[in-house]
Order: sequence, then C-alpha cells, then structure tokens
Amino acid sequence: MSEETLIKYLEFLKTECLRHSNDKLVNENEIQLFKLEANKFISLFQNSKFESSIKEKVLNIHFDFSIPKYKGTNLLSYIIDDSWTNSRQREEIMSKKFIRISEEIGNSILEIKATI
Repeated sequence: MSEETLIKYLEFLKTECLRHSNDKLVNENEIQLFKLEANKFISLFQNSKFESSIKEKVLNIHFDFSIPKYKGTNLLSYIIDDSWTNSRQREEIMSKKFIRISEEIGNSILEIKATI
C-alpha cells in the first residue's frame, strides 16, 4: 500500500461513516458492512511497510463497533409493547459513534499528510 492509497482509503472510510450516519440512524446491516470494510483496511495496512509514526497514527483510530446493550427493560416500552424505542436508541447511539469515527479518521488524515 502506498501513501497515496492510504490517504484515499482513509478518506473513503471517512465518507462511508458520514454516509451511514447521514440519517442519524445506523442499523445493524450498516454496522456490519462498515465493519467488513474497516477490517479489510486494517488487514491491508498491517501488511504494508510504513514509518512507525504513520502506523501509530492509523492504529490509534478507535473503530468502535460495539452495540450498546440495555440492562433490564424500559418499563414504558414493556407496558406498551414497543421494542422500537430501544432499537431506535441503539441506532442513534451508533450514528454518533460513526460520526466520532469519521472525525478521528479526518484528524489522522491531516496528521499523516503533515508527516509525509
């Protein structure tokens, strides 16, 4: 992987994060698609030869795909049998995570460009 390819791939991942979080809801399918792409990138990146400073900047991007879990049940949801509430909250939280990941990627891109 060249430096140019690295920058383009990071920009692609950043764009994907923003695209998925555009509607403020990120569902399980979108998470899995992005997770596959991010894992593919990390695998390619780890097999490439870059300076340790660049490797450190990229590996410090925190790709957090953990889905929030709720302890217990939302009493109001239980009473009205509305499972939509918890899944909607998860999708909103994941949207915020994707926005944060895109910001981290953007910062890393700037740092890498300054290093090169």
